[in-house]
Amino acid sequence: MQRLLRRSVLVLVIFLISATGQSDLAPQDTPPADATVVPLLDLAAMPESAIPVARAAVTSRSGTAMRFPFDPQPEYITSPTNYWAGRDGASIEYIVIHYTDISYARTLHAFDTLASNVSAHYVIRGDGHIAQIVAEGDTAWHSGNAWYNRHSIGIEFELDHVTNPAFTTEQYYAGAALACAISGRQGIPLDREHVIGHNEVPGTTHTDPGPTWDWPHFMWLASLCAPPTDATVHASFVSESPYPEISTDDKALVSVVLRNTGSTAWRKGTDQEARLGIPDNSRALAFLADGWPAPERPAVQEEDIVPPGGTATFSFRVKGTLPGTFVVPLRGVVDGGAWMDDLGMFTVVTVR
Repeated sequence: MQRLLRRSVLVLVIFLISATGQSDLAPQDTPPADATVVPLLDLAAMPESAIPVARAAVTSRSGTAMRFPFDPQPEYITSPTNYWAGRDGASIEYIVIHYTDISYARTLHAFDTLASNVSAHYVIRGDGHIAQIVAEGDTAWHSGNAWYNRHSIGIEFELDHVTNPAFTTEQYYAGAALACAISGRQGIPLDREHVIGHNEVPGTTHTDPGPTWDWPHFMWLASLCAPPTDATVHASFVSESPYPEISTDDKALVSVVLRNTGSTAWRKGTDQEARLGIPDNSRALAFLADGWPAPERPAVQEEDIVPPGGTATFSFRVKGTLPGTFVVPLRGVVDGGAWMDDLGMFTVVTVR
Protein backbone atom coordinates (compact mmCIF):
# COMPACT_ATOMS: atom_id res chain seq x y z
CA MET A 1 0.00 0.00 0.00
CA GLN A 2 2.82 2.41 0.89
CA ARG A 3 4.61 1.47 -2.35
CA LEU A 4 1.41 2.27 -4.33
CA LEU A 5 1.03 5.62 -2.52
CA ARG A 6 4.63 6.58 -3.34
CA ARG A 7 4.02 5.79 -7.02
CA SER A 8 0.88 7.99 -7.04
CA VAL A 9 2.77 10.92 -5.53
CA LEU A 10 5.57 10.49 -8.08
CA VAL A 11 3.08 10.56 -11.00
CA LEU A 12 1.45 13.71 -9.59
CA VAL A 13 4.82 15.50 -9.28
CA ILE A 14 5.78 14.57 -12.85
CA PHE A 15 2.39 15.88 -14.11
CA LEU A 16 2.83 19.22 -12.30
CA ILE A 17 6.35 19.69 -13.64
CA SER A 18 5.17 18.91 -17.16
CA ALA A 19 2.26 21.38 -16.91
CA THR A 20 4.61 24.10 -15.64
CA GLY A 21 6.97 23.54 -18.57
CA GLN A 22 4.12 23.83 -21.10
CA SER A 23 2.98 27.16 -19.70
CA ASP A 24 6.51 28.51 -20.02
CA LEU A 25 6.43 27.71 -23.76
CA ALA A 26 3.10 29.41 -24.43
CA PRO A 27 3.09 32.53 -26.70
CA GLN A 28 3.78 35.74 -24.79
CA ASP A 29 1.83 38.98 -25.26
CA THR A 30 4.99 41.01 -24.64
CA PRO A 31 7.89 40.44 -27.07
CA PRO A 32 11.38 39.85 -25.67
CA ALA A 33 13.45 42.95 -24.99
CA ASP A 34 15.93 42.18 -27.75
CA ALA A 35 13.25 41.78 -30.48
CA THR A 36 14.32 43.05 -33.90
CA VAL A 37 13.07 46.56 -34.69
CA VAL A 38 11.21 46.58 -38.03
CA PRO A 39 12.25 49.51 -40.29
CA LEU A 40 9.39 51.76 -41.37
CA LEU A 41 9.70 50.96 -45.07
CA ASP A 42 10.42 47.25 -44.76
CA LEU A 43 6.83 46.41 -45.74
CA ALA A 44 7.51 42.73 -46.28
CA ALA A 45 8.73 42.36 -42.69
CA MET A 46 5.94 44.31 -41.01
CA PRO A 47 3.07 42.29 -39.53
CA GLU A 48 -0.20 42.99 -41.32
CA SER A 49 -1.81 44.35 -38.17
CA ALA A 50 0.95 46.92 -37.75
CA ILE A 51 0.20 48.71 -41.02
CA PRO A 52 -1.99 51.78 -40.44
CA VAL A 53 -4.82 51.92 -42.99
CA ALA A 54 -7.53 54.52 -42.48
CA ARG A 55 -10.57 53.14 -44.26
CA ALA A 56 -14.18 52.28 -43.71
CA ALA A 57 -15.27 48.73 -42.99
CA VAL A 58 -16.45 47.01 -46.15
CA THR A 59 -18.44 43.81 -46.35
CA SER A 60 -16.80 41.24 -48.60
CA ARG A 61 -18.78 40.57 -51.75
CA SER A 62 -19.03 37.11 -53.24
CA GLY A 63 -18.67 36.57 -56.97
CA THR A 64 -22.03 34.85 -57.10
CA ALA A 65 -23.72 37.81 -55.38
CA MET A 66 -22.16 40.54 -57.52
CA ARG A 67 -24.24 41.72 -60.45
CA PHE A 68 -22.17 42.82 -63.41
CA PRO A 69 -21.96 45.40 -64.85
CA PHE A 70 -22.36 47.80 -61.97
CA ASP A 71 -21.49 51.38 -61.11
CA PRO A 72 -18.18 51.30 -59.23
CA GLN A 73 -18.09 53.31 -56.01
CA PRO A 74 -14.44 53.74 -54.98
CA GLU A 75 -13.49 54.66 -51.45
CA TYR A 76 -11.40 57.80 -51.77
CA ILE A 77 -8.26 57.55 -49.65
CA THR A 78 -6.23 60.65 -50.47
CA SER A 79 -2.47 60.44 -50.47
CA PRO A 80 -0.64 63.61 -49.40
CA THR A 81 2.40 62.63 -51.43
CA ASN A 82 3.68 60.44 -54.30
CA TYR A 83 1.95 62.24 -57.16
CA TRP A 84 2.22 65.34 -59.32
CA ALA A 85 -0.67 67.78 -59.23
CA GLY A 86 -2.34 67.98 -62.64
CA ARG A 87 -1.17 66.50 -65.93
CA ASP A 88 0.93 69.37 -67.27
CA GLY A 89 -1.52 69.67 -70.16
CA ALA A 90 -1.20 65.99 -71.20
CA SER A 91 -4.24 64.10 -72.48
CA ILE A 92 -5.24 60.86 -70.74
CA GLU A 93 -4.90 58.10 -73.34
CA TYR A 94 -4.14 54.85 -71.52
CA ILE A 95 -5.22 52.62 -68.66
CA VAL A 96 -2.27 50.65 -67.23
CA ILE A 97 -2.92 47.38 -65.36
CA HIS A 98 -0.59 46.32 -62.51
CA TYR A 99 -0.51 43.85 -59.65
CA THR A 100 0.69 44.83 -56.19
CA ASP A 101 2.94 41.87 -55.27
CA ILE A 102 2.13 42.78 -51.65
CA SER A 103 -1.10 42.92 -49.70
CA TYR A 104 -3.76 45.61 -50.09
CA ALA A 105 -2.86 47.11 -46.69
CA ARG A 106 0.87 47.21 -47.44
CA THR A 107 0.14 48.76 -50.82
CA LEU A 108 -1.87 51.61 -49.31
CA HIS A 109 0.90 52.19 -46.78
CA ALA A 110 3.53 52.31 -49.53
CA PHE A 111 1.49 54.75 -51.61
CA ASP A 112 1.22 57.01 -48.56
CA THR A 113 4.97 56.98 -47.84
CA LEU A 114 7.16 59.44 -49.74
CA ALA A 115 10.29 57.28 -49.59
CA SER A 116 8.55 54.47 -51.52
CA ASN A 117 8.36 56.78 -54.56
CA VAL A 118 5.34 54.94 -56.01
CA SER A 119 1.56 55.27 -56.28
CA ALA A 120 -1.39 54.45 -58.52
CA HIS A 121 -4.77 56.03 -59.06
CA TYR A 122 -6.71 52.96 -57.92
CA VAL A 123 -6.13 49.77 -55.91
CA ILE A 124 -8.57 46.85 -56.18
CA ARG A 125 -8.61 44.50 -53.20
CA GLY A 126 -9.16 40.76 -53.51
CA ASP A 127 -12.86 41.07 -52.68
CA GLY A 128 -13.43 43.72 -55.36
CA HIS A 129 -13.34 46.76 -53.09
CA ILE A 130 -11.85 49.77 -54.90
CA ALA A 131 -9.70 52.43 -53.25
CA GLN A 132 -8.86 55.63 -55.11
CA ILE A 133 -5.52 57.05 -54.03
CA VAL A 134 -4.86 59.74 -56.63
CA ALA A 135 -7.42 61.85 -58.49
CA GLU A 136 -7.70 61.09 -62.20
CA GLY A 137 -6.77 64.68 -62.99
CA ASP A 138 -3.44 64.25 -61.18
CA THR A 139 -0.41 62.19 -62.17
CA ALA A 140 0.34 59.02 -60.20
CA TRP A 141 3.78 57.40 -60.21
CA HIS A 142 2.99 53.92 -61.42
CA SER A 143 4.52 53.09 -64.80
CA GLY A 144 8.18 53.97 -64.36
CA ASN A 145 7.91 56.21 -67.42
CA ALA A 146 7.21 59.93 -66.88
CA TRP A 147 5.47 60.34 -70.26
CA TYR A 148 3.17 57.38 -69.65
CA ASN A 149 2.48 58.56 -66.11
CA ARG A 150 1.28 61.88 -67.53
CA HIS A 151 -0.89 60.18 -70.16
CA SER A 152 -2.39 57.27 -68.21
CA ILE A 153 -4.40 56.06 -65.26
CA GLY A 154 -2.90 53.24 -63.18
CA ILE A 155 -4.94 50.44 -61.63
CA GLU A 156 -3.30 48.08 -59.13
CA PHE A 157 -4.86 44.66 -58.41
CA GLU A 158 -4.04 43.04 -55.10
CA LEU A 159 -2.00 39.91 -55.80
CA ASP A 160 -0.10 38.61 -52.80
CA HIS A 161 0.86 35.03 -51.96
CA VAL A 162 -0.66 35.36 -48.48
CA THR A 163 -3.69 37.67 -48.66
CA ASN A 164 -4.82 37.12 -52.26
CA PRO A 165 -2.77 34.52 -54.16
CA ALA A 166 -4.86 34.63 -57.37
CA PHE A 167 -6.93 37.19 -59.25
CA THR A 168 -10.55 36.80 -58.20
CA THR A 169 -13.88 37.06 -59.97
CA GLU A 170 -14.66 40.11 -57.86
CA GLN A 171 -11.46 41.80 -59.01
CA TYR A 172 -12.18 41.19 -62.68
CA TYR A 173 -15.72 42.54 -62.25
CA ALA A 174 -14.60 45.60 -60.31
CA GLY A 175 -11.69 46.27 -62.65
CA ALA A 176 -13.83 46.06 -65.78
CA ALA A 177 -16.56 48.25 -64.28
CA LEU A 178 -13.91 50.77 -63.24
CA ALA A 179 -12.31 50.74 -66.70
CA CYS A 180 -15.73 51.42 -68.25
CA ALA A 181 -16.33 54.33 -65.89
CA ILE A 182 -12.88 55.77 -66.64
CA SER A 183 -13.50 55.35 -70.37
CA GLY A 184 -16.76 57.27 -70.06
CA ARG A 185 -15.09 60.13 -68.18
CA GLN A 186 -11.85 60.34 -70.14
CA GLY A 187 -12.81 59.04 -73.58
CA ILE A 188 -10.23 56.23 -73.52
CA PRO A 189 -11.07 53.47 -76.04
CA LEU A 190 -11.41 50.10 -74.33
CA ASP A 191 -9.13 48.09 -76.60
CA ARG A 192 -5.71 46.51 -76.19
CA GLU A 193 -4.01 49.51 -77.75
CA HIS A 194 -5.20 51.73 -74.93
CA VAL A 195 -5.64 49.26 -72.05
CA ILE A 196 -2.16 47.86 -71.45
CA GLY A 197 -0.11 46.03 -68.86
CA HIS A 198 2.79 47.52 -66.94
CA ASN A 199 5.00 45.13 -68.88
CA GLU A 200 4.00 46.90 -72.11
CA VAL A 201 5.18 50.35 -71.03
CA PRO A 202 8.31 51.27 -73.04
CA GLY A 203 11.51 50.87 -71.05
CA THR A 204 9.94 48.92 -68.19
CA THR A 205 11.58 46.01 -66.41
CA HIS A 206 8.30 44.89 -64.84
CA THR A 207 6.32 41.80 -65.85
CA ASP A 208 2.94 42.60 -64.27
CA PRO A 209 0.10 41.87 -64.60
CA GLY A 210 1.82 38.56 -65.33
CA PRO A 211 0.91 35.25 -67.00
CA THR A 212 -2.07 34.51 -64.73
CA TRP A 213 -3.87 37.70 -65.75
CA ASP A 214 -6.66 36.77 -68.20
CA TRP A 215 -6.61 39.54 -70.81
CA PRO A 216 -9.36 38.06 -73.06
CA HIS A 217 -11.73 37.67 -70.10
CA PHE A 218 -11.05 41.16 -68.78
CA MET A 219 -11.50 42.82 -72.18
CA TRP A 220 -14.70 40.84 -72.78
CA LEU A 221 -16.07 42.04 -69.46
CA ALA A 222 -15.10 45.61 -70.34
CA SER A 223 -16.96 45.31 -73.64
CA LEU A 224 -20.16 44.60 -71.71
CA CYS A 225 -20.13 48.06 -70.16
CA ALA A 226 -18.04 50.14 -72.58
CA PRO A 227 -19.68 53.53 -73.23
CA PRO A 228 -21.45 53.69 -76.62
CA THR A 229 -19.77 56.22 -78.93
CA ASP A 230 -19.13 56.71 -82.64
CA ALA A 231 -15.94 54.69 -82.15
CA THR A 232 -17.53 51.74 -80.34
CA VAL A 233 -20.99 51.35 -81.93
CA HIS A 234 -20.97 49.43 -85.24
CA ALA A 235 -23.13 46.82 -86.94
CA SER A 236 -23.36 44.67 -90.05
CA PHE A 237 -26.44 43.31 -91.79
CA VAL A 238 -27.31 39.63 -91.38
CA SER A 239 -30.87 39.06 -92.63
CA GLU A 240 -34.35 40.48 -93.05
CA SER A 241 -37.83 39.02 -93.38
CA PRO A 242 -39.69 39.29 -96.75
CA TYR A 243 -41.30 42.61 -97.53
CA PRO A 244 -44.85 42.56 -96.19
CA GLU A 245 -47.94 42.89 -98.36
CA ILE A 246 -51.11 43.52 -96.39
CA SER A 247 -54.67 44.71 -96.78
CA THR A 248 -56.01 47.93 -95.31
CA ASP A 249 -56.39 47.58 -91.53
CA ASP A 250 -54.29 44.40 -91.62
CA LYS A 251 -50.95 43.97 -89.82
CA ALA A 252 -47.63 42.31 -90.59
CA LEU A 253 -44.42 41.47 -88.73
CA VAL A 254 -41.01 42.68 -89.92
CA SER A 255 -37.77 41.21 -88.50
CA VAL A 256 -34.20 42.38 -89.04
CA VAL A 257 -31.06 40.69 -87.71
CA LEU A 258 -27.87 42.71 -87.16
CA ARG A 259 -24.44 41.64 -85.97
CA ASN A 260 -22.66 43.69 -83.33
CA THR A 261 -19.31 44.56 -84.95
CA GLY A 262 -18.40 47.26 -82.46
CA SER A 263 -16.51 47.10 -79.19
CA THR A 264 -19.38 47.64 -76.77
CA ALA A 265 -22.24 45.32 -75.93
CA TRP A 266 -25.87 46.15 -76.66
CA ARG A 267 -27.76 45.84 -73.37
CA LYS A 268 -31.52 45.99 -73.31
CA GLY A 269 -33.07 48.45 -70.88
CA THR A 270 -29.87 50.48 -70.42
CA ASP A 271 -28.08 53.36 -72.10
CA GLN A 272 -26.48 50.71 -74.33
CA GLU A 273 -29.78 49.46 -75.73
CA ALA A 274 -29.77 49.05 -79.52
CA ARG A 275 -32.79 50.10 -81.54
CA LEU A 276 -33.86 50.29 -85.14
CA GLY A 277 -34.40 53.91 -85.99
CA ILE A 278 -35.55 55.84 -89.04
CA PRO A 279 -32.69 58.05 -90.30
CA ASP A 280 -33.02 61.76 -89.54
CA ASN A 281 -35.57 60.76 -86.89
CA SER A 282 -38.31 61.26 -89.45
CA ARG A 283 -41.87 60.70 -88.22
CA ALA A 284 -43.37 60.80 -91.71
CA LEU A 285 -44.18 57.06 -91.63
CA ALA A 286 -45.66 57.02 -88.13
CA PHE A 287 -49.07 56.09 -89.57
CA LEU A 288 -47.64 52.60 -90.25
CA ALA A 289 -46.64 52.15 -86.63
CA ASP A 290 -48.19 49.36 -84.60
CA GLY A 291 -46.78 49.31 -81.06
CA TRP A 292 -43.49 50.99 -81.96
CA PRO A 293 -41.57 52.33 -78.91
CA ALA A 294 -41.53 55.76 -80.60
CA PRO A 295 -42.76 57.16 -83.95
CA GLU A 296 -39.16 57.17 -85.26
CA ARG A 297 -38.01 53.99 -83.44
CA PRO A 298 -39.75 50.89 -84.83
CA ALA A 299 -38.01 48.28 -82.62
CA VAL A 300 -35.59 47.51 -79.80
CA GLN A 301 -33.31 44.50 -79.50
CA GLU A 302 -35.04 41.30 -78.35
CA GLU A 303 -32.01 39.86 -76.52
CA ASP A 304 -31.04 41.09 -73.05
CA ILE A 305 -27.39 41.44 -73.98
CA VAL A 306 -25.56 41.22 -77.31
CA PRO A 307 -21.77 41.19 -76.88
CA PRO A 308 -19.41 42.17 -79.69
CA GLY A 309 -19.67 39.49 -82.37
CA GLY A 310 -23.18 38.50 -81.32
CA THR A 311 -26.41 39.03 -83.26
CA ALA A 312 -29.57 40.87 -82.31
CA THR A 313 -33.09 40.53 -83.66
CA PHE A 314 -35.29 43.57 -84.10
CA SER A 315 -38.98 42.85 -84.78
CA PHE A 316 -41.81 45.30 -85.25
CA ARG A 317 -45.31 45.38 -86.69
CA VAL A 318 -46.73 47.61 -89.36
CA LYS A 319 -50.41 48.23 -90.05
CA GLY A 320 -52.21 49.07 -93.26
CA THR A 321 -53.85 52.44 -92.75
CA LEU A 322 -53.59 53.93 -96.22
CA PRO A 323 -53.26 52.07 -99.50
CA GLY A 324 -49.95 52.40 -101.32
CA THR A 325 -46.33 51.30 -101.31
CA PHE A 326 -44.14 52.71 -98.57
CA VAL A 327 -40.37 52.44 -98.26
CA VAL A 328 -39.31 52.44 -94.59
CA PRO A 329 -35.57 53.25 -94.26
CA LEU A 330 -33.89 51.67 -91.22
CA ARG A 331 -30.66 52.23 -89.35
CA GLY A 332 -29.37 50.93 -86.04
CA VAL A 333 -28.90 53.41 -83.21
CA VAL A 334 -27.97 53.50 -79.55
CA ASP A 335 -29.82 56.57 -78.32
CA GLY A 336 -27.53 58.97 -76.56
CA GLY A 337 -24.55 57.01 -77.94
CA ALA A 338 -24.35 56.90 -81.71
CA TRP A 339 -25.97 55.86 -84.94
CA MET A 340 -24.62 52.61 -86.30
CA ASP A 341 -23.18 52.23 -89.77
CA ASP A 342 -25.47 53.26 -92.63
CA LEU A 343 -26.13 49.84 -94.15
CA GLY A 344 -28.74 51.02 -96.64
CA MET A 345 -31.41 48.94 -94.91
CA PHE A 346 -35.10 49.35 -95.61
CA THR A 347 -38.32 47.42 -95.81
CA VAL A 348 -41.10 47.96 -98.34
CA VAL A 349 -44.67 47.83 -97.03
CA THR A 350 -47.36 47.36 -99.62
CA VAL A 351 -50.91 48.12 -98.51
CA ARG A 352 -53.70 47.06 -100.92
